[in-house]
Amino acid sequence: MEEKIEKISSISSSDSRDELVQDKSSPSNIGIDKDHFESLMLQERRRESSQTSQIEASKKPSLMDEVSNLNQKVDHMSRVTPKELADKANGLVAQIDELKTKLTTPNLEIKSSVQNLLRNKLSHIDESLKVALSKAGVEYTPPAKATGIATPIERFLGFLTDAQHQLQHLGGEVETMGLKKGEISPASMLAIQVKVGYVQHEIEFFTSLLNKALESTKTIMNVQV
Repeated sequence: MEEKIEKISSISSSDSRDELVQDKSSPSNIGIDKDHFESLMLQERRRESSQTSQIEASKKPSLMDEVSNLNQKVDHMSRVTPKELADKANGLVAQIDELKTKLTTPNLEIKSSVQNLLRNKLSHIDESLKVALSKAGVEYTPPAKATGIATPIERFLGFLTDAQHQLQHLGGEVETMGLKKGEISPASMLAIQVKVGYVQHEIEFFTSLLNKALESTKTIMNVQV
């Protein structure tokens, strides 16, 4: 009797183990493991995406950072001395000298479309200097009109020479007024500085256009040779 009971118990244990093995390898369990794995992978991808977004956001300057940078620039502009502004004007005079030398390059050819752009830049420079001089309390003298038939390059040289005179006059007046306390207000100083900065920008653009024209001329000359 006891032997029969032991046989029955051993058979039951064996059947239980077989069922467990079958359950683990059954298709339904494989599907559950696969879904669980994909769920974990999805969570991992979301976590990585969130971390990437946080890193990118941290690299971008915040609104407060941009406002702070802007305030620093404005503060710096308001603290520029008359001497520094005069030095900047004299530096622009030297840059114009270089432009005039380039304009006298032999066989220089400038396309009509580029000529119009250069003429516009010179016009903007003249307008900015007119405002800057008025803020400094200096009388503005318009550029002298070319007599006779002048080439575009000759007219450009005339405008640039006039701009040099205006800048020299402006720089000298600003420096002189700076030596006399109260002769020039901070608001006028800031307005002059803005216009001189605009003149600098236009001169740099003019230089870039002229350099391209010079490169084209050199290419044409090399082809002809």
